[in-house]
Amino acid sequence: MQQRLFLGFAPTDSQRVYLSELQQQLICHLNPKAKAVSVSNLHLTLCFMGQANSEQKIALLDAVDRLVKPRFSVRLNQLDVWPNAQVCCLKGDDIEPPLVQLAKQTQEIADRLQLHRSEHSFCPHISLFRKAKQWTLEESALLQLKGMNTLTLMPDNLHLYHSKSTSTGVEYHILNSWTLG
Repeated sequence: MQQRLFLGFAPTDSQRVYLSELQQQLICHLNPKAKAVSVSNLHLTLCFMGQANSEQKIALLDAVDRLVKPRFSVRLNQLDVWPNAQVCCLKGDDIEPPLVQLAKQTQEIADRLQLHRSEHSFCPHISLFRKAKQWTLEESALLQLKGMNTLTLMPDNLHLYHSKSTSTGVEYHILNSWTLG
């Protein structure tokens, strides 16, 4: 049976509250069809793996078990809308070397297992809205809004998520976790 998988990091409960409040502030500044990502689904993707069969999943678990998984922190301090992906996110450009290395290694695992190959370079971000195409703000207000939000993630665990479609939308379930450090 195929499962849609990705590796990522979960925000803390207090960070989820902060992100939820940020969503409430932003909703009126996006196109009307923008839909907030449910608080339980908020995460930072390390590597999207795509559809994996059971053999690929077993090999993936084994490969991630053997990885060095260092601790890191990442500062997300820029709001952005990516019109092609139709995502509004909180992102960061200043990436610590351990996170860069982990992103590179997990993409190499995906390549080796013939899973999804990302066409984009790694950009740490948390998606806040789907179906977001544009800001509905004047430039000056947008610059002010973009400057007031910072979140620093210092995760304890790397998670393997299953992206499951349900009648009420997509749900992300943690299948496995590894301690960083």
